[in-house]
Amino acid sequence: MIIKKTLLVSVFVFFGCMFSINKASDDADKGDKELMSKLFTVVFKCFKDADWGTCGEMVTTKYDITQAKYKQCTCHMACAGEELGMINKDGQSEPSKFLEYVNRINNSSIKSQLQHIYDKCQNVKGVEKCDLAEQFAICAFKESPTLKDRVTTLIEMLVKMKPKSK
Repeated sequence: MIIKKTLLVSVFVFFGCMFSINKASDDADKGDKELMSKLFTVVFKCFKDADWGTCGEMVTTKYDITQAKYKQCTCHMACAGEELGMINKDGQSEPSKFLEYVNRINNSSIKSQLQHIYDKCQNVKGVEKCDLAEQFAICAFKESPTLKDRVTTLIEMLVKMKPKSK
């Protein structure tokens, strides 16, 4: 029961965080909100067992890529990529699918950020799907500090909300 309540609170905080961080959210139309809802559903599905502290550390620090503890975070990212169709069944990227999502967004600020990420990161490669997801995230965060700030804020909030172990 406590897990369900924590998840429910997390969902509300996540939505609140995204809307408060995104100043242009007032201009978001129904289509943008539907895309965001789909993204949130996928993220919560793929990251349900994530160690948010470790994943947060990975995003907020210059981490040692050889440490095994970060692999689970990159594989959670790969899961989201697969669920959204941006990584195919062979573990290869599908840049056209990312661009399809970008083209469906109406909010000009978000669309501009994602278009820039697409332009700079569409040819990222990886040895396998988890590595591909990691390489794409590294590129996206480098190219869009705004995106990195939003993700960092979200992870920090989720880590604070995590129930304490007894």
